[in-house]
Amino acid sequence: MTNRPTKSVRPVDQVAAGKAYFADLGLDVSHFGAIWHLFKVGQLMGIDLNQISRQHGLSIADFHLLSALMMNDPVPMRATDLASALNVTNAALSGRVARLAERGLLTCTEAAADRRTKMLLHTSEGAEKVRCIGSDLEHAGRFVHHYRQLPQGDRDALERIIAQLHTMMDRDFLPVTRGDS
Repeated sequence: MTNRPTKSVRPVDQVAAGKAYFADLGLDVSHFGAIWHLFKVGQLMGIDLNQISRQHGLSIADFHLLSALMMNDPVPMRATDLASALNVTNAALSGRVARLAERGLLTCTEAAADRRTKMLLHTSEGAEKVRCIGSDLEHAGRFVHHYRQLPQGDRDALERIIAQLHTMMDRDFLPVTRGDS
C-alpha cells in the first residue's frame, strides 16, 4: 500500500484547491467560494434535518410538505398549489401525499367544484409531527446551534443576503406542476 499524502478536508482548503483548479482552466472563480460553501452547508443541513426527521418516522421532505400545509391552515390547499410551493411536479407530490394520508398525517379530498382537484389538509397527528420535529430542530439541529453562535449582525446579514438570492433565483424557476413538462 502506498502512503499518499492526505488531502485537507478543511472547507477553506477545499475552496482554495477548487479555485486554483478552475482558474487554471481559465474560468472566473469569483463566485466559487460562495457556491461551494452554500452547496456544502445545504448538503450538511439536509443530512442533519433528515436524521432529526427520521427519529419521528418522516423525511425532511415530508416535514416540509406538512409544514407548507400548516402555513395555509385552516384552509385546505390545492395539491397543484402545494406542488408549486414546494417546486416539485404533481407526479412527485402525489406519491408522498398518498403515503402521508395513509399514515393519517393529512387528508386528501376532492374539491366540491371540480372532482379532479385534490384538496389537502394536515390532520392533528400531522400537526403534532411538525411541532415535534420543529422542536427537535430547534434544540438538536446543528445548523441552529452554529447559527446561534454567530453575532446578531452576521445572522441578520446572512438572512438578508440569502433571502435576496432566494428571491432572485425563485424567479428563474417557474413552478412545474405536470410530470411531462
